[in-house]
Amino acid sequence: MNVTPGAAKQLELLLGPDEHLMIGLEGGGCGGATITLERVDSTSTDGWNTIETGHERIVWADQASATYLTGGNLDYDDGAFNATFVFKPPLGTESCGCGASIKIG
Repeated sequence: MNVTPGAAKQLELLLGPDEHLMIGLEGGGCGGATITLERVDSTSTDGWNTIETGHERIVWADQASATYLTGGNLDYDDGAFNATFVFKPPLGTESCGCGASIKIG
């Protein structure tokens, strides 16, 4: 997964010493599976699905999330009214118009 410099900078500002960003999928959304970004506390990532990004503070929620989202892009949009992290799924993954969910299967 690619983490843009803007996203990496925001992660360093927002995450505490024992926090990680967990990226996952849950049922719902107009595409069938909603992409989730969650700040989680943990002093150890043993047993977690780590992401090869060069940024050790990001983990996958589970193997299914890793399977469908590997190759995606995490960016940070510093819009005037709504600053937010933006996850773009890998090329070839069908997503909905709002960009918050993907189609699985």
